[in-house]
Amino acid sequence: MRSSFFQFMLIFAWGLLVTTAKPACGEGTVDFNSEIRPILSKHCIACHGPDEADRQAGLRLDHFEGATEDLGGYSAIDVEDPEASEMIIRIETDDADLKMPPPEHAAAVTDNELALLKTWIAQGAVYQTHWSFSPPTRHATPMVSQGRAHNFIDAFILEKAQAKSLNQNPIAEPPSLVRRVCLDLTGLPPIAHSDLVQRCCQDFLNDPTQDHLSSLVDQLLQSNAYAEHWASMWLDLARYADTVGYSGDEQRDIWPWRDWLIRAIGDNKSYRDLSIEMIAGDMLPDATDEQRLATAFNRNTLSNNEGGTNDEEFRTIAIKDRLSTTINAWMGLTVRCAECHSHKYDPISQTEYYSLLDFFNQSADADRTDERPKLEVIPAPDPKVTARLNDQIAKLEKKLEGTNSVWNEIRPIEMTSREGTKFEQLSDNSILAVGPNPAKEEYKFTFEAPAGSSIQAIRLEAIPHLRYDNRVGRSGEGAFILSQIRLTQHDGEKETRIAFADAENDFNQVNQHARTAIAETVESGGKQGWAVNHPVDGYKAHREAIFQLAEPLIATTDTKFTVYLLHDPPWARLNLGCVRISTCNVENAAKKYRDKELEPVRREIHRLITERDAPVRVPVMEQLPKDRRRETFVMLRGNFQSPGEKVTAEFPKAFAPTDETVSNDRLGLARWLFEESNPLTARVAANRYWARMMGIGIVETEEDFGTQGSPPSHPQLLDALAIELQDNNWDVQHLLKLIVMSATYQQSATVDKNSLTIDPRNRLLSRGPRVRLSAEVVRDQALAVSGLLSNKMYGPPVYPPSPIKRVVNAFTGGFTWQESVDEDRYRRALYTYLKRSAPHPLFETFDMSSRDICSMRRLRTNTPLQSFMTLNDVTFIEAARALANKMLESSQSKKFSDPDTQLASEITQGLRAALYVEPDPNQIQVLSKLYRSSFERFQTDLDSAIEFAGNREAGEDTNSVKDNAAIVRKASMTLVANVILNLDGFLNN
Repeated sequence: MRSSFFQFMLIFAWGLLVTTAKPACGEGTVDFNSEIRPILSKHCIACHGPDEADRQAGLRLDHFEGATEDLGGYSAIDVEDPEASEMIIRIETDDADLKMPPPEHAAAVTDNELALLKTWIAQGAVYQTHWSFSPPTRHATPMVSQGRAHNFIDAFILEKAQAKSLNQNPIAEPPSLVRRVCLDLTGLPPIAHSDLVQRCCQDFLNDPTQDHLSSLVDQLLQSNAYAEHWASMWLDLARYADTVGYSGDEQRDIWPWRDWLIRAIGDNKSYRDLSIEMIAGDMLPDATDEQRLATAFNRNTLSNNEGGTNDEEFRTIAIKDRLSTTINAWMGLTVRCAECHSHKYDPISQTEYYSLLDFFNQSADADRTDERPKLEVIPAPDPKVTARLNDQIAKLEKKLEGTNSVWNEIRPIEMTSREGTKFEQLSDNSILAVGPNPAKEEYKFTFEAPAGSSIQAIRLEAIPHLRYDNRVGRSGEGAFILSQIRLTQHDGEKETRIAFADAENDFNQVNQHARTAIAETVESGGKQGWAVNHPVDGYKAHREAIFQLAEPLIATTDTKFTVYLLHDPPWARLNLGCVRISTCNVENAAKKYRDKELEPVRREIHRLITERDAPVRVPVMEQLPKDRRRETFVMLRGNFQSPGEKVTAEFPKAFAPTDETVSNDRLGLARWLFEESNPLTARVAANRYWARMMGIGIVETEEDFGTQGSPPSHPQLLDALAIELQDNNWDVQHLLKLIVMSATYQQSATVDKNSLTIDPRNRLLSRGPRVRLSAEVVRDQALAVSGLLSNKMYGPPVYPPSPIKRVVNAFTGGFTWQESVDEDRYRRALYTYLKRSAPHPLFETFDMSSRDICSMRRLRTNTPLQSFMTLNDVTFIEAARALANKMLESSQSKKFSDPDTQLASEITQGLRAALYVEPDPNQIQVLSKLYRSSFERFQTDLDSAIEFAGNREAGEDTNSVKDNAAIVRKASMTLVANVILNLDGFLNN
């Protein structure tokens, strides 16, 4: 009887109706959600809440029926006789055995909390649904008589601020507001934008009207910089990285999804469509490759490729992460708290958790090393790069007209192996190894040389193949080690070995040159042999080695010869995947190859075509067919090896869809998130965008909208923003513009003593936002102001300067950070290669997530190490040099009455570029003093001046007094520029 009663109550405890009548609200009425729920959550609910497994004495205090249940002549809460409420008696007693909460479990209830509880019970102990578990409500816009109200946002903000005797700040100075808008919407300062945006900025500075600001906002929202900036937020949510994580942390090619995301944001794809495609794009009717690519969002989970691990264990961890990420990112609920037991605070039972898990348990991936299923993607071409490559290829091909290659691709007449590997002959003359992959193996390929032919060298190509995830080897990570290559010539049944004299390859690992594979004898299990793990390309690049015969193989008649490829390293299964063998009759072919004298033009054409046309295989989601569906069980204590009751995909009862046609699959789950009855999705989205613009969310705990999360500072405003987002077809740009055009956002950030006392954290928003810039913007802004920032979009990750040059992971060897050159060195931060086990130190220092898990918000820190980075990091030094050059160049075409005036003009130019405001004379004075003292020091230490200023310009003479003075001047100005790039006003917005 009791179990059925509690089952009934569990359904309705978090419903939309309260089963007891509310007293008429009046002055002094205690509000359950804002005043009582926090007390119960803090002191009581952990032991007397939804978690039936951990519930003490069978008592529930999270809803009215449980709290007022007759426990045998008494009840925890007695609304008829409040003084008889057992809860109050237990709180007030001095008996240590009876006192609640027990001292070892929670802090004692304070006098103020006790008084609130008593008043609440006397008023009828009215329970309310948690504010975020009811759909957003349309509230009347408050009427305010004072202050500027540009839209409904301001009305809600002013009402609450004025109730606390706070006055609205004036609008920020136009330059400050322009800089704020540019940085918030695009992550770049005004100086980095197009001429059209610059004109809109100038129009507003000349005439700061709302119309001119609106035009500026429209242009910024249409810019590529906007799409790149807002992609960073989604990369945190998606736990995007360029490696798989765990101890091996191997490379993962998933950057085409990042490019898809940037394009989707730039196209202003609705928040709803963007989300559904990321969660279940593969299940949409007639799904396109773009929609399938979108699902890589949930293939950013970690993958463990370490030998000896249980694939099912880590597949289970991955799908739990997908569930947690989806519910957390879109609904703001900490669903994973129900993995081992029912959620102690929110309406999600353990059974419901695993019913939700079933939605994700039907995907085809299974923690395989090759990360199948994958989608082959031809990256969107960069028109400039494609045109350049096509032009280079055409010019080179013209040089080859009427010529033939020196290499003759040959097809074997017999293909066998020592340990059972099978082979397939492909149409391009390559040979594909198939079947079992033995621990050690020797391939044997026999060919026939026609009479009259001569062979002086053999070329072995290791070709990336789709079967091995576009890698060259058959091991899980795509590696191979060719321990030895041997060549024999047949004379009937007799085979005579032909020695190799030399070898060369296009790439090899340290101490693993192809030359080590031509030794006459090799030690079994020895480390010698050709291996090709590239620090950037890994095992995904086409590789070749040239083996020069000691004496030519001359076929006086049709002659058979055999090539043996031995794989016998210390490690198992490092066998070649797909190879092609060619011969040539060129003397000293290996040396000529080494000296780039052997078909350099053909080699360059091949490299350029590969660069232009190479597809990328991206891990994506794919639903299992119905006949291969997995069974899902409750995992006792969260252990995948301890199955409990069997469950199927169902939605939590507290948030059950009202549309009965919603399917119980991943696509149905995606659509359920955007049902109008879902109380959380729109609120969470609106709050997230608000937080990015205002520095902190209306709900500060963006990751937790449940009963343990922070209450909203302006609940009615949050509802209004959520409804606005829904009513406008989930148009994110509309929401962002609404926020920017509000008087609340446009306020000055200055603060007086009164407002600092009343509202130190600016939760009531009587002043404008002022926050430290994010990691990406800190770097991008410095490059933009200095003129170094590249506007190149899309493509593989890049490697800007980093103090970490080499990372060694367990089991997978090392990773070398090869710094990018030219404009790739100065790309925007979101294109930087992110290795989970070793993120770029600058980003890690400035609070960027390592992307191991979904990150809903970044918690800002202020540490001495941050200033150390911005003062000393190579990127910032290079940015300071470039800014110093601009400052010095700004005065070259002008005439000045004296050097001090010229110096002041140059420093003014730097400050304007960095801060976008007219400099304070005191700043100019202090920086001028710094310049002069630096100039004096560098005059006596020319070597330091040269080092700090960078390389000498062409034509500068070490013995020239004039040139040395220029170096000292450049170094001194670089130091000034370095300080400008570290000003508080530069690193904050």
